[in-house]
Amino acid sequence: MTLNAMSLAGRPASTALYAFSADPITYGHIDVVERVSRTFDRVIVGIGRNPTKKYLFSLEARLGLARQALAHLPGVTVLPFQGMVVDFATEQGAQVIVKGVRNAADFDYEQIHHLVGLSQRAGIDTHILFADPALAHVSSSAVKAIQLEHGFIHEFVPPMVKAALEEVLCGQLLVGVTGVAGAGKSTLCGQLVAAGRREGLVVHDLDLDRIAHAVLEGVDSPLCSRTRQALVERFGREIGATGGIDRTRLAARAFGDPDALRDLNRIMTPAVTVGLRRALYGLRGVVLLNGALLAEQALLPLCNNRVIVVEVHPSDQAARLAGRGWAPGEVQARVAAQWGTQEKRSAIEHAIERGRFGRLWSWDGSSGLTDERATALLHEILSGTSAHLERAPHAA
Repeated sequence: MTLNAMSLAGRPASTALYAFSADPITYGHIDVVERVSRTFDRVIVGIGRNPTKKYLFSLEARLGLARQALAHLPGVTVLPFQGMVVDFATEQGAQVIVKGVRNAADFDYEQIHHLVGLSQRAGIDTHILFADPALAHVSSSAVKAIQLEHGFIHEFVPPMVKAALEEVLCGQLLVGVTGVAGAGKSTLCGQLVAAGRREGLVVHDLDLDRIAHAVLEGVDSPLCSRTRQALVERFGREIGATGGIDRTRLAARAFGDPDALRDLNRIMTPAVTVGLRRALYGLRGVVLLNGALLAEQALLPLCNNRVIVVEVHPSDQAARLAGRGWAPGEVQARVAAQWGTQEKRSAIEHAIERGRFGRLWSWDGSSGLTDERATALLHEILSGTSAHLERAPHAA
């Protein structure tokens, strides 16, 4: 008997099979595999091929996403199969077939499959694992339905799966653009939009500040009205203005006070979230999520940890903010309220490591921005993507 067929205790290695379509894999599936891997020496994850079923992802894509999502489990092997699960288990030397069960309907369904397996006289048992209650509502079909409406799915699937769903279902590649105030984020986004036109690719600049400003400045909806009222109650009637909120007065009260800033973000989040979903709806191509607080406000999952950090020399930053009419005290308060460049970078790097997916680009916002530099950065962003992104006619 080979070493691979023996456990560390000298007994024959135990093998379990967990089979599903993985269209796509979710955190519910991953939880089951993680739990099984703590009990069995070897776990085979079988990705099924059913010729009568229509899949969103190709078999190769489903295998690739599952392998990435389970790469942290050394005793797990992801393999394709076709035919009866019990036959595949027999071929792989599995003693049990593991089934994840979320509810009574799942239990009844898997019981029938167990009886079918017994009828084949393969001698393979079925082990039932009940879903983690926090993940019992998660399914591949639900995730796809939510993504079609641009709902948030980062709590249901790993970032590489979320990115794949956005690309295939919505034709979108989301990339964050962040940096300190005055770094040149909007300038870079404008250049990337222009580079896209030259390359025949649609690039959108989605400025998160503009979405927030629309909430503050009088968008006519009950949610926005409640948001403005909540801000007045928290920060005082002095911030009120005709048809909206005086952003300068609000900033003076919120920035520089960590508790006040947290309250501001808490109050604004529901309305900004709805505004962001509506802004994303129907966009195809590269979507730049332009926001200074992507890292601070834990918004990195929105762009799947793929972020451009725009850096700037302090003297250039001070000159740019002064050019916007900011008083020295206002500049100091705004800068103090945000993380520095290194703090942002560290948070992004940690998110990439934790999620095992993403990319960090550094961009010098103090140097001259040429068409060639912007085009080269766009090509880097597009590397590794497929052909699902929106193409546009080349600019004349």
